[in-house]
Amino acid sequence: MERKDFIEKVGMSGAAILVMGCFGACSKSSDTGSGSGTNPNPNPSKPVDFTINISNSPYNVLQNNGGFYVDTANNVIIAKTTSGMLIAVSSLCTHQAVTLEFQGNNNRFYCPGHGSNFNTAGTVLNGPAATALKAYKTSLSGSLLRIYE
Repeated sequence: MERKDFIEKVGMSGAAILVMGCFGACSKSSDTGSGSGTNPNPNPSKPVDFTINISNSPYNVLQNNGGFYVDTANNVIIAKTTSGMLIAVSSLCTHQAVTLEFQGNNNRFYCPGHGSNFNTAGTVLNGPAATALKAYKTSLSGSLLRIYE
């Protein structure tokens, strides 16, 4: 095999791997672009209702304004706003179910997958998401924070 042939085959193999990786990352369930949301609760017959102790790790990030925690068992993101209010919404973007982050300095939820932003009430600020996030109630008693519907 000549050097030119070898380089060409290696280059084509690398390109094929990159293209397949992109297809895998971009193909999420059945997004039709209609903005239809996903069910944030992994068990819809059981409403979200759980309590955490914000004094204990990993929840102690919620003691700081701008801190957030993603509860993957319930698909809920809990955040402490810049004004000190504890809030909770669905942790999955309504566009393609990418896990959200809370940007404390901007007081908003951000989707790193496609750039959608939501305000602290879960309302869409900019798309591609078109559907609001499900918001949950919170109740703080001492260091115990209850998140519920």
